Amino acid sequence: MDEETVSDYVERSQSLVESSPQMDEQNTRSRLIDPFIRDVLGWDFYSTEIEMEYSVQMGSSKKKVDYALFGDGSPALFVEAKGCDTTITDAYADQLRSYMRQEWVDWGLLTNGKTFRVFRLEKEGTNPDVKRLGETDLADLTANDWMLAALSKDSIQSGASTEIYQRVERRRQAISTLSEEKDDIADSLRETVVERVGEVVSQPAESLSKTLVDHLITELERNREADSAGVTSEPSRSNSEEDPVEGDSADSYVVRISDGDGATEFSDDSQSDLMGAVVDHLIRSCGLIEQYEPLPYVPGNKIAILNDEPNHPNGDEMRLYREVGGGYYVYTSFNKGDKKRHIHDFADAAGVDIAFDGEW
Repeated sequence: MDEETVSDYVERSQSLVESSPQMDEQNTRSRLIDPFIRDVLGWDFYSTEIEMEYSVQMGSSKKKVDYALFGDGSPALFVEAKGCDTTITDAYADQLRSYMRQEWVDWGLLTNGKTFRVFRLEKEGTNPDVKRLGETDLADLTANDWMLAALSKDSIQSGASTEIYQRVERRRQAISTLSEEKDDIADSLRETVVERVGEVVSQPAESLSKTLVDHLITELERNREADSAGVTSEPSRSNSEEDPVEGDSADSYVVRISDGDGATEFSDDSQSDLMGAVVDHLIRSCGLIEQYEPLPYVPGNKIAILNDEPNHPNGDEMRLYREVGGGYYVYTSFNKGDKKRHIHDFADAAGVDIAFDGEW
């Protein structure tokens, strides 16, 4: 899955939607959904791996699934398409679920070109259940690498999509456990600290333990980089646990900024945190804001990358952001390639040289 291809698809599709928001299903399929399946997910329409209007026997009648995508000779992904003029509802989702259960199909996608809902069939037990794994808007596709990778031809036909599903489920289960057992987990943390340190820390440890659990939940909910980074494979033990050699950074991502006063290096294992740190430096030391006034800075048609409030021009709250430069906000809900591109653009605007190292 090529990051530039995804970004180009999003930009082109946003323009089409904005120019024709009431697009009917036929035009939505040809202009938005067909290119998504072909260009973003990598499926070949000129082959036997896609069947349009696939028949599903439901009781005494036959129903049609808009797209059936095949892996190993049988349908592996059903796609139900609606027009941009149609709101995605639970009724449409239930329809797709029934098709997936009837045909024992692992993956499902329900989309109107603006909203994308992904479903997964759980086959354990005698009654298969179809779970809704996630939902994203068109503008946020680049921040959902796991979703695109799970539905891609390569992942489904190789079996890697199952590994991606397992990662998503582990994250979901962790959030659920932390939320449902918050008080018990916080008490266990407090007791461990008190046992090691003494009763003198009991009171502050009680409140801080609850805060820690809250922070863990927040990070798991808003930071999808761990799922995206694990799309292809788990890191090997030797790569993930060995000590860094001399001269290497212990952090995964490195950025170096050079100006007339010398060079400044930033490193972090979080792409979003690193992007925030670099933009903060460019604002405080390199006059970045002056290059984009008046804010917000909107390089495309909808998304504010830099603003003096954590909102986009249409009033929607930024999904992921970092506060920078004393009262400004940088939007960070991008995949790795787009983060790198925007950081580079910010450095160019500020008139400084930039270099990337590590896992970039």
